[in-house]
Amino acid sequence: MKQYRIIIPILIILAFVSCKSPKKIATYEDLYKERPITILVAPVQDNAKRLVVKTKQDEVLNDELVQAAHFMRQSTTEPLVNMGYYPLAPLASDVILEKYGKNYRQLSLDGLTELHTKYGIDAVLLVAIHKWEEPEVNEVVVYAEYTLRSTRTGLELMHTWVRGSKMQPVDVKGDPIELTTDNEFINKNGVNNRLAHRLLLLQGMSDFVLRGLPTSSSRWMFEHDRNMPANPTYYNYVIMPDGSIERNNYSEDAFGNECFTD
Repeated sequence: MKQYRIIIPILIILAFVSCKSPKKIATYEDLYKERPITILVAPVQDNAKRLVVKTKQDEVLNDELVQAAHFMRQSTTEPLVNMGYYPLAPLASDVILEKYGKNYRQLSLDGLTELHTKYGIDAVLLVAIHKWEEPEVNEVVVYAEYTLRSTRTGLELMHTWVRGSKMQPVDVKGDPIELTTDNEFINKNGVNNRLAHRLLLLQGMSDFVLRGLPTSSSRWMFEHDRNMPANPTYYNYVIMPDGSIERNNYSEDAFGNECFTD
């Protein structure tokens, strides 16, 4: 599947960030100390429940979730590159992780120094999908988690929790209507409208989260970026039917109650 670049109006999004938000130097103090550049993106941890297959449609929906998880890993590369980082290609990352012999949980908790000393990797990006929902016929919702861990110290350089939502108009049968803003993505990637909504949501979320990181120390903006406002740890990210973005702060309790309870 080809990756398609979606242009997010960053300046508009940043307008929603309060001037009272903590500065990046406060939120990402350890990242500024360690100055990571090379990042290994681990396979996405897909914790989302699957349907008990009773019909062909159930099988199709389960397959969509698998494709979405694979795509989410791809969606992290472009924003990292745009911020001046050097993410390893997924194939190279998989070869290293196979030799390293650690799963998602181990990468989240264990020491990672061998990845730095042996492969020159500065940090590992861990992404998890915890839950998918469709609370309304015109909405798809995902709960996701992003963690950036240092391979030198094991410290979390970033930890962000996101409730993402993509709204969409539907026809009289309740089927999603193809939007002009989404058609190019659908045509280029050869996916159906339903799957495209999931992928566009994941891509937009990853773009927003990772562009919120401090600029890489390989860029001249690294020192200036210290005084920019940081994204919140918990937030609600919504793509409206017209393609516009709404981003609101979200509470830890609300995220936990909605994500980890049925």
